[in-house]
Amino acid sequence: WSSDVTEGAHVLTVEATDIAGNTATRTLGFTIDTTLSTPTIELDGPDDTGVQGDNLTNRSQPTFILKDVDPDAASVMVSVNHGGTTTTFAATNGAGGWRFTPASDWTDGAYTLSVTVTDKAGNVSHSAPLTVNVDTHVTIDSIVLVNDSSFIGDNLTNEVRPHFRVTVPGDVNVVRLSLNDGKTWGNATQSASGDWEYIWPDDVTEGKHTLTVEATDIAGNKATQMLEFIIDTTLSTPTITLDAVDDSGVAGDNITNEKTPGFTINGIDADASQVMVVVTHNGKSKELALTQVSGRWHFTPDSDWTDGNYTLTVKVEDKAGNMSQSSPLTVTVDTQTVISSIVLVNDSGIVGDKMTNNVHPHFRVTVPEDVNVVRLSIDGGTTWGNATQSAVKGIWNYNWPTDVGDGKYTLMVEAIDAAGNKATQTLEFIVDATLSVPTITLDTANDSGVAGDNITNEKTPGFTINGIDADAIRVAVQ
Repeated sequence: WSSDVTEGAHVLTVEATDIAGNTATRTLGFTIDTTLSTPTIELDGPDDTGVQGDNLTNRSQPTFILKDVDPDAASVMVSVNHGGTTTTFAATNGAGGWRFTPASDWTDGAYTLSVTVTDKAGNVSHSAPLTVNVDTHVTIDSIVLVNDSSFIGDNLTNEVRPHFRVTVPGDVNVVRLSLNDGKTWGNATQSASGDWEYIWPDDVTEGKHTLTVEATDIAGNKATQMLEFIIDTTLSTPTITLDAVDDSGVAGDNITNEKTPGFTINGIDADASQVMVVVTHNGKSKELALTQVSGRWHFTPDSDWTDGNYTLTVKVEDKAGNMSQSSPLTVTVDTQTVISSIVLVNDSGIVGDKMTNNVHPHFRVTVPEDVNVVRLSIDGGTTWGNATQSAVKGIWNYNWPTDVGDGKYTLMVEAIDAAGNKATQTLEFIVDATLSVPTITLDTANDSGVAGDNITNEKTPGFTINGIDADAIRVAVQ
C-alpha cells in the first residue's frame, strides 16, 4: 500500500479481469493494530509489609499486580533478575486481572521485575523495572542491662529504673519493651551509635523480672527476645558481737582477757558477695576479708592482740552492688592485772614489820582502777572475805570481821579486773595481842634484912626481872 492505512478494521476488495474480459471480485476483512499499552507492575498491597509503597516485603512468595495489559495480549511475561541471573515467567490472568506469584520461595535480597507484553498483532511493550526487596526475618543481636551493678552479665541491679541497650540490624525501625508479657510497651530510642536505649520511667519492684523485647524492621518482620533480670535494692544491716565465751568480764561489757578473741557476725544475706571486717587500733585500720564456714560468719584475729581498745566494723556488699555497714563495736583487750601493794594498816609494831596487836587486822590493797573484785583469805583460800573499795578508785579496805588468834599468818589477796584477769599476792603477818606480866624481885644476896622483907643495906642493890617475853622490844624500870 503506497500510503499509511489507518488503525482499525478494514475490508479489502480484490477484482480480477482476464483477457476475455471476465471479471471476478472477492473481499477480505483485516485489522491494522500498531499500538500496545505500556504495562506496569506493582507489589500487591497486602504483601507490601513495610511502609506502604516502599516495595519491601517479608513474604517469600509475594504477589505482583500487572496493570495496563491490553485485552488482545497474546503473551504476558515477567522477567525476574536476582543476583545477576534473569529468569522469565508467564503471568496469569484470572478474575482479579493479571498477576504474578513466584512458584517457590524467594530468598532474602533484591529482585528486579519487568513485564513484556506481546499482542496478537505482534506488538511488544515493556514495563518500567520494579525493584522489590525481600526481607523475611529480623534478629535481636543483644540485650544488655546497662546499669548492671554487679558482675557484668549477671543481670542483677540495685537500680529501680533499669536501663537497657538493644542491638539490632540497621533496618529495624521500632524497638519496644515490656515487663508484663506485652500488656503495655515502652518504645526505645535509637542512639547515635545505632543502638536502641530505654530507661524504665517508673520504679520497678524488687525481685525477678522477665523483660520482653520486640524489634520490627522496615519490612515488617518482628523478632522477640526475653531477658531475665533481678532488681535487688535492699541489704540487711550486719551485726558483730564478741563471743560470749571470750567476754571474760561482765557479760556484755565487751572486755576480754583473750589475746585472740572470737567475734560472731550476723545479719549477712545469702547473696552477699563480699564481707569485710575493719579493725581499728591506735588510729590504724586494717580490712580483712571473711569467708563463711559451715554456714557461719565468724572472725578471729590470726595473731595476738596487745592490750588496748579495738573498734570493729563489718562491711557487706551483695551481688547487686548494695552496701551495708554494721554499727562499730569497741572491744577492750585486757590480758593482765596486778596487785600494787598490800598494807597492814593497824601494824602496831615497827612500821612495815607486819606485826599487830589488833585481833581484827585491817588491810589496804592498792590495785588498778579496773579491778572490780578484791578478796582476802588467811586459811589458804578455803574461805574468802570481800574487800570494799574506798572513795578513791583502786584502794580497797578489809577489816577482819572475827578475832584472829595470836600467831603467824599468810594472807592471800586475789584481785579480779573487769576483763576477768586475776592476780594473786601473799603477805605474811603476825598477830600478837598478849604480853606476859613481868615481875621484879630484890636479889637474895642484897636482901640483908629478914629474907623477903625487901630491906637492904646495899647502896646499889640488884634486882631480878622475870616474865619478859622473847618478843619484848623495850623493858623499863621505874
